[in-house]
Amino acid sequence: MILKEIKSDLFNISNRIKAIDKKYFVVFNRKKQKFEVHYRRNKNTYELTVPYDALDARAVEFVRKTRVQNKQKIFDEIEKSNAEFERKKTKDIIENVNRRIYESK
Repeated sequence: MILKEIKSDLFNISNRIKAIDKKYFVVFNRKKQKFEVHYRRNKNTYELTVPYDALDARAVEFVRKTRVQNKQKIFDEIEKSNAEFERKKTKDIIENVNRRIYESK
């Protein structure tokens, strides 16, 4: 079997993830050598892959942050990041143009 359910662990991470939503459960995917979070439902229980090598407090925060209920917050963060990137890009372009104008005089 490729997936092994983690029912208990040293730092109680699997139970802390279940505390976020009682239908969550944690597995270790032996083929990918990664931890995954699944959601108990009839089909396709996969929710996400934990992006860390260890099952620790970061995994709990990652699950909280990526929940569907937080999608608007995630979209807002992306928009804010994109706006900041555009401001910086515009500022860099203006500074580059001004430097070239100054150097050409």
